Amino acid sequence: MTIPDTPVGTQAQWVLDEINAGEPSSAGEIEARFDETALAELSADDLLAVFAELRTLGPWTVSSYEGDDAQAVAGIAAESTAFDMSVAVSAAGRMTGLLFAEPAPDRTPAADLDALRAEVEETGVVSLTVTELGADEPVLEIGPGGAHPIGSVFKLWVLLAVVDAVEAGTLAWDDTVTIDPEVRSLPSGELQNLPDGAEVTVQEAAEKMISISDNTATDALMRAVGTDAVTAALAETGYSRLDTDVPFPSTRALFWLGWGDDALAERWSAASDPAAREVVLADLPAGVPPVSAIDPAQAVWTGGADWFATHADVVAVHTALEAAAETEAGAPVRGILSANPGVAFDEAWDVAAYKGGSSVGVLAGSWVLEAPGRPATVVVVTAAAEDPVDMPALATVFGFAQDAAALLADGGAAG
Repeated sequence: MTIPDTPVGTQAQWVLDEINAGEPSSAGEIEARFDETALAELSADDLLAVFAELRTLGPWTVSSYEGDDAQAVAGIAAESTAFDMSVAVSAAGRMTGLLFAEPAPDRTPAADLDALRAEVEETGVVSLTVTELGADEPVLEIGPGGAHPIGSVFKLWVLLAVVDAVEAGTLAWDDTVTIDPEVRSLPSGELQNLPDGAEVTVQEAAEKMISISDNTATDALMRAVGTDAVTAALAETGYSRLDTDVPFPSTRALFWLGWGDDALAERWSAASDPAAREVVLADLPAGVPPVSAIDPAQAVWTGGADWFATHADVVAVHTALEAAAETEAGAPVRGILSANPGVAFDEAWDVAAYKGGSSVGVLAGSWVLEAPGRPATVVVVTAAAEDPVDMPALATVFGFAQDAAALLADGGAAG
């Protein structure tokens, strides 16, 4: 297996060489490889200690690799152990993230829809629906109904608000948005690494918002269209929680509400209508909380720090974006939504759109699938665990979506 010569691939290869090396790099060499945001979480000495421990288990080889220019996951294996090595780089090519995690467990695809239903229900935290575009009811529905935390899937409504603004003539795809402290968020993404005053086009920001879930791009677009425009996009799609869950917070706001300030978190949890939410959002501190404040063991969606929607809400926004893609104002939408398919589906299907989302104890995925002779189909899967240790692996949760699509393509009937 050869690691590609891309910005992220180059850094992944360097890490592989480092954990196979006879002599470690210096702290200065480590600092040259990593972005300041990463070094704020783990110092060069911390990273050297991690590499030294891995070096004792080697040699390491690459068994798999998936990624684009900015983010990748490489499967690495030694004689007695294996890891999924996740690497992300900034626009300048320096590492913003490096994670060694246990590989996702191998899973056997469900043999039929009854088996799939049993597997999903056994988790106790996963919901899955499959709905033909334009249909009133799903053809398959498993797991708890109601609203679920959806993480970055909310960015679909931001994209719809952008299209609406282009249609109205108040924004153009080649207009620019400016990166500054007001919109600079925490990763995921790349644009947070740009200097104050840097500009990117609306289209580039939209592409990054969807394909790599760039949080700073999202917040820049939310500022460009305005909070009311995002709420209008929610209303346009018949969003089910307009009385309680608007305005949507920006991603920067979400970090503060979830992990940055306990008093704000309590007020946000108690805010049960738009007016109360607006008051809390107006009191947010400037900037972002320190990366170290983000506790990977603390699920904050239970206190309302996330974006919530029913599966039908997600189907509705995908439906609106599919229609928008057929208009002049929405011409770039199809390319934006299909750039990153998330996972591979049965060969019978083409992925026309994908947006996923995640947070501590939260995982969500949504796809528009197309196949000749079939109506376009929206698959939505969500998982929400109060205790993050109860969260199934991403490969398991998204595997349920893959299984549902494959079984329905083979003529399976909803059970």
